[in-house]
Amino acid sequence: MTQCFKELAGSPEEHWGPEGFRATRQIVVPWANRNAMALELRGSGYEFSGPDQTQYPDAEFIKAVRVKSAPWVNSPKNQGAFNEIASELQTYDFAHMTIEYELVPTPTLEFPLLGDGTPTVDPETFLTYSMDFGGDFMTLPKQFLVWENDPLAPIPEEVKATLRLPIIEHRLSWSRVSSPPWEAIRKTIGLVNNGVFIGLGEEELLFEGCRAMKEFITLDELQAPEYGWKLDYLFRQRTIQAWEVPEEGGPERRITHGWNHFWKPIGGQGWDRIINAFSQGMYGTADFNLLFNQATE
Repeated sequence: MTQCFKELAGSPEEHWGPEGFRATRQIVVPWANRNAMALELRGSGYEFSGPDQTQYPDAEFIKAVRVKSAPWVNSPKNQGAFNEIASELQTYDFAHMTIEYELVPTPTLEFPLLGDGTPTVDPETFLTYSMDFGGDFMTLPKQFLVWENDPLAPIPEEVKATLRLPIIEHRLSWSRVSSPPWEAIRKTIGLVNNGVFIGLGEEELLFEGCRAMKEFITLDELQAPEYGWKLDYLFRQRTIQAWEVPEEGGPERRITHGWNHFWKPIGGQGWDRIINAFSQGMYGTADFNLLFNQATE
């Protein structure tokens, strides 16, 4: 730190919980130095931080993410009567600053649980990941079903042979993006992966779309705000596990199907790939890594 300050009694406060380690420090600085102190603490960003924000002592990845300033003590200097609210700020001798520290991920995140095909992003950006579990339901035609212990007995209409297909939602959030790949996003919505991506095989992931939000990143040399984007990508995983007997004989083998495979009740029950008149799958394929490349002018 290059700015002079004094830490108040009772500071710091430290918390350990599910979100990791958090801390709050209370300091006093000269009123005229409060902006310079805030700039030094937060680095090149506010809540999303940057590579140069101040770290908590002896904690490499715990960084200053928010800074609050208030007068210390509440006795302004040369207070005038009935000043116009837009004219000037009050001045004080000292500023009381509250600094909040949180765990900030390194710019390049590794996702060891996702396996191969994890996207690589610009080192000035952040990538985070989350997942949710759900499922889709498919009802099998009853004319192709029989009772195991009584094959001749009819299956009544009220019996619904429903098959639950596990669906996993994967969310990748890409923050501090200066030039989002809008064209790649538009062209990729509704397509499936053409190769291994976040550890999943071909056609197992469907790109549902993106939620884009503009976010504050930093102040430039003239103290003008600069903005970027946070892109929340949603992918839906459909992984169907089946067994296949090779035509030449031999033991069964387990195979995996994705979004272009459907249940075929006739001509040999099982999962089969449906193609259109152009010999392509119902869902087109794309390289999902293009979603994580900043656009070039």
